[in-house]
Amino acid sequence: MSTENKESWTMFRGNMKRTGTTKTKPIIKPLLYWTIELGPVISSPVFEGGFMYVGTLTGRVFCLDIIKREIKWHYNIGSPIVSSPIILNEKLICATFDSWINNDISKNNSIFSLDKNDGSMGWKLQISADIFSSPCGVGKNIVLGSMDRNLYFLDERGEIIWKYETNGQVWSSPSYYDNRIYFGSDDGFIYSVDSDGLLRWKSKLNGKVRSSSPCLSENLIFIGTHEGGIYCLSSIDGTIKWSKTVLRPVLSSPLLIRDKIIFGSSDNKLYCFNLKGSKSWEFETSGKIWSSPSTSEYDSLLFFGNLDSFIYGIDSHTGKQEWKFPTMGSIDSSPCLSDGMLFVGSRDGIMYCFERYRQPTYIR
Repeated sequence: MSTENKESWTMFRGNMKRTGTTKTKPIIKPLLYWTIELGPVISSPVFEGGFMYVGTLTGRVFCLDIIKREIKWHYNIGSPIVSSPIILNEKLICATFDSWINNDISKNNSIFSLDKNDGSMGWKLQISADIFSSPCGVGKNIVLGSMDRNLYFLDERGEIIWKYETNGQVWSSPSYYDNRIYFGSDDGFIYSVDSDGLLRWKSKLNGKVRSSSPCLSENLIFIGTHEGGIYCLSSIDGTIKWSKTVLRPVLSSPLLIRDKIIFGSSDNKLYCFNLKGSKSWEFETSGKIWSSPSTSEYDSLLFFGNLDSFIYGIDSHTGKQEWKFPTMGSIDSSPCLSDGMLFVGSRDGIMYCFERYRQPTYIR
């Protein structure tokens, strides 16, 4: 395996537009490369320069050297991490969800930065509520939501520049494009704010926006709701272009690949629509799909985890299953794809690393 390719997947969904796509070489049918026990994982892994980073429910952050197949460093923050980290300015920025274990309204939460090379603490900002939302980069700054109903905008020193208050908890991970930030709230609205925190528009959907994050395409936004909706809106003024209803909550963030929008639902199905709202296919599993699908722009396969404990590889054109791998726990973590590799965390405590399929030399 080579590290010459400098591909990276530095944040949740792979990029600021939260499309779930990357330009990594196709993986075809993944081969298991390495497994390592880290502790239960809900947070989605990120990757850069041959190193993979992930947070665990046990409150630890790990840096894995993928070539050497070893832990380079780890840091114990002491509170559960379900938000996915971001790699920005040579730092790894994470956030905590303390009441995941304590089952109460915790004030022992923080957003913090670690040096990505040695794991040393950089800065730490105390927050009065849990954080499920994954940070998004805005230049050298970051933006993320909190259960205290606010969207926070922080500078590179971890200081609050501004915060925008909604009327509901903000689970949704914000996306960013062209100086505009987009995010959903439990108050049932999707918001667009400028990078200075001023509201551009907000649009009412059919219910709470939970962990589904806005996926951006040119002038369109795609997002799911807890009441079972999938929406296409104009990013310019928030006008709803079309919407569809499914039977159960949509917690999965949409995948945008070419002319398709693909997302999972709690009705155990993965759905594919074209950008005009016509359904292309659906694929049924034996468990709820909270994981968000990911793919390479050069591959026909997309990958996602499932609460039935399997990792699936589905042909994005046909909706047919081409690959399936069993783990020993539910998977709500979303796959990370980079440098021809696939990384998936599970609640069984194991990180699964797959490499690109290569046909053995003895097969002619």
